[in-house]
Amino acid sequence: MTGIHQQLRLAAQHLQSGDGLGCQMICNELLSNDPQLLPAYNLRGLAAAQRGEHAAAIRDLSRVWPAQALNKQAALWLGRLYRIQGEYLQALAPLEAAAAENMLQVDARYELARVLTRLRRSNEAQEQYQLILALQPAHADAAANLAFLLERANRLADAEVLVDQALQADANHFMAQLTKATLERRKGLAAQAQGRLESQLQHKHSSMNESILLNQLGQCLLDQQDYPEAFERFAQSNTLLREQHPLGRASDQGSYGLNTIAHLEDWLKQNPPRHWSESPLDTDPQKPVFLVGFPRSGTTLLDQALSAHPDIEVLEEYEFFDEVRRDWVDGSALQSLAQMSPQDQLTARQQYRQALQKRRRSNKACVVDKLPLNLLYLFLIHRLFPDARILFMLRDPRDVCLSCYFQSFDLQGAMPYFLDLQDTGNYYQAAMSLAQSSLDGISNPVYFQRYEQLVSNFEPAIHAMLNFLELPWSDEVLNYRQKSESRVIDTPSYQQVTRPLYPDSIGRWRHFSLQMEPLKARLSPWVEHFDYPAN
Repeated sequence: MTGIHQQLRLAAQHLQSGDGLGCQMICNELLSNDPQLLPAYNLRGLAAAQRGEHAAAIRDLSRVWPAQALNKQAALWLGRLYRIQGEYLQALAPLEAAAAENMLQVDARYELARVLTRLRRSNEAQEQYQLILALQPAHADAAANLAFLLERANRLADAEVLVDQALQADANHFMAQLTKATLERRKGLAAQAQGRLESQLQHKHSSMNESILLNQLGQCLLDQQDYPEAFERFAQSNTLLREQHPLGRASDQGSYGLNTIAHLEDWLKQNPPRHWSESPLDTDPQKPVFLVGFPRSGTTLLDQALSAHPDIEVLEEYEFFDEVRRDWVDGSALQSLAQMSPQDQLTARQQYRQALQKRRRSNKACVVDKLPLNLLYLFLIHRLFPDARILFMLRDPRDVCLSCYFQSFDLQGAMPYFLDLQDTGNYYQAAMSLAQSSLDGISNPVYFQRYEQLVSNFEPAIHAMLNFLELPWSDEVLNYRQKSESRVIDTPSYQQVTRPLYPDSIGRWRHFSLQMEPLKARLSPWVEHFDYPAN
């Protein structure tokens, strides 16, 4: 046993000196003699983490924790590695355990806050950062990240305090400087924000951070109506992401990919809904309402207005159809969709409702499933809920495509297509073509709401929409901005929807008509179809 302890100490010394390989070799020998020696797994896992071998590190450390529940160092590293790998749910338990250890709680809570942010549990992430700052007020990363979250929650005064606290601790902190520029721009100080961002661009950054700076610089220039320079910065930002980001290229075969869209439209033309087997009536008195539209068409503005109504709960940007889609649409499963048995339809409907119920926060009479790109799956909505109401947001195709190109999205699903202007136009054409093919065959009641009318005639537009939903009028919808300021809005439109209604973005494409020229052939038919002015 003494020899084993000596070998473990020697392995630990190798690890501490940065010689992960030496540590691993000793641990391999120990484990060949005793495959149950948890301290060897712990050291080998930490060495693998040191060497960037994340999968191997997770394998070893997951044997150590929770088998050795007191080994909070293993729990911290296991949670950190799960976070790096993007396995956020798996990261929660080990990080929560590590946070209970006083010596590790700052590091563990910081990792936990990052995980909670990725899980869109912003309020819980804020609490973790606040606990860190109570222990270490000069923790620049915690202060800067908390300021970022508060700005996204539209708590601008609180964000200002935190960002200044972060900059006092670290004057060149990237996140703090970025958030400070955002706060300046939101106060109308676009030129000041521009100077701050340009100063940051003088420093060396990762290509990802440089792309963020360029995008924000484009927003500042847009606010100052310097349209050519703004477009150039957006283009530079998108090119960096497209070429350097690991998710910068969309999957054409994915659920929202161009090849999938073409396949779905071809199938729908060969199998129109009028030839499908009959769908059983949905007898549940609370039928979901579906809010769809191309990204950047105004769905978030409408979401905020509807959410202010006392009888409406809007669940935003979650794929409640994910399980049903895998079972009945993806791959060869699509061939069975048209002839689903009544029992299969009831089962699929229940799968959807169970997913929906897990995300609900109230028992309001009307629940709205807001996922803009569900416009690709209108035929599936019809298959399960043939009498469900659909709210379809429309906006000038040229403004929509330009706004998508200018926006900084999380690069998942269809979003990488928006890193290239031509791809954006191609995607719009494909998505709208599939949506139209669905609309031509389904019997659901559909309400088309133009973004331009919503902005210019807000109250009459909401009146008409509530009539469509068979809900009473409430003056609360007119106060949606005040309610929005207390909500976490997890879409790129979080800044715009708390501002008074403004027409600035209507017809913005005209400032970029030269750059938009390559999209004309794709978009002109839809401009005409939706009856927007040609010029």
